[in-house]
Amino acid sequence: MMHHLTDETLQDYASGVLNSSMETLIACHLTVCPVCRRNAILAEAIGGLSFNDNPAAEMKATASDILAMDKTVPEAHPSSLQHVSQPAISQPGVPRPLARLLPTTLDDLPWKSFGPGLKQYNLGSQPRKEGAFKLLSLDPGSKMSKHKHKHRELTYIISGSYSDDIGHFKAGDIADLSAEHHHSPHVDSDVPCISLIATDAPVQFDSLFGKIVQPFVGI
Repeated sequence: MMHHLTDETLQDYASGVLNSSMETLIACHLTVCPVCRRNAILAEAIGGLSFNDNPAAEMKATASDILAMDKTVPEAHPSSLQHVSQPAISQPGVPRPLARLLPTTLDDLPWKSFGPGLKQYNLGSQPRKEGAFKLLSLDPGSKMSKHKHKHRELTYIISGSYSDDIGHFKAGDIADLSAEHHHSPHVDSDVPCISLIATDAPVQFDSLFGKIVQPFVGI
């Protein structure tokens, strides 16, 4: 792997300030990248040490008080649970943090087309103005319209590869992009490039065509 997470992103991940979509995507990369996994452990250790520099806060409740409060919470029935994790479907090349979110294999997903050779599968339910969390499948030779980002965009490559103004990205790599990046990815592999993306704001397309199809693409 040639592309890794930035120190800033790892620090945000360790401190727990990222949204769940980005945390899941980062967890996918950490399953295959020993470099970022080691740096994530270091970031968590630094965060833990920082607590030692702060004065201890006086507790306003005892353990008995907390246990008593817990007993007042009504027991949840299985039928009332809103989100139940499903068993992960074992798929070569698909990290477990992603596999457990999928109802079936990548080949059998109900992909939706948003252009010639371009398909997507939505994993998030947040409004588009708050970003996106989805799988993209781009056929060989496909090219995304040039765009930039308002905030952070993370892309984890599951299969295939693409190149852009930043470099060449293949399976296992992660593109950790900020508002400073401006790029136009194009698939340079002989197989479709399937990637997982997570953003915290809509991208900004350069071309009129990109701006027109953006509501349909959802990024």
